[in-house]
Amino acid sequence: MNTLIPVTMVLSLSLAPMKTVEMPQLPEHVVELFKMEKDVSNHQILLFTASWCPACVQMKTNEFPALKEKNWDIGSDKSNHIRVIDVDQNQGLSDKYGVQSLPTLILLIDGKEVSRSGALNAYSIAEMFYNRK
Repeated sequence: MNTLIPVTMVLSLSLAPMKTVEMPQLPEHVVELFKMEKDVSNHQILLFTASWCPACVQMKTNEFPALKEKNWDIGSDKSNHIRVIDVDQNQGLSDKYGVQSLPTLILLIDGKEVSRSGALNAYSIAEMFYNRK
């Protein structure tokens, strides 16, 4: 796999202080997305990430709590709404999906790639999952 970001950038970003962000309430139009009747049992988002990626850590810290609050399953299990894949531990999957930057979110419907994106907020992740983008 090609180097994802220059080492000097990793070092400078890893030395930056982490700030805790208070989680705001989700706007009503976001809450409505979670109430949709559409069958999405065949939808899954693959999130390619790494522990050394600041944008990945920020997305997990700031956006995942809102999704988990709405009962989204997020983790490495194949049945989760968002399957988190560490690129350092899953080189084969990273290569299979041609991941070249982090984080990368890929929406699969019936096992086929429908869309992909970089870092997103909770609302945009929900939009992607429900294939509204």
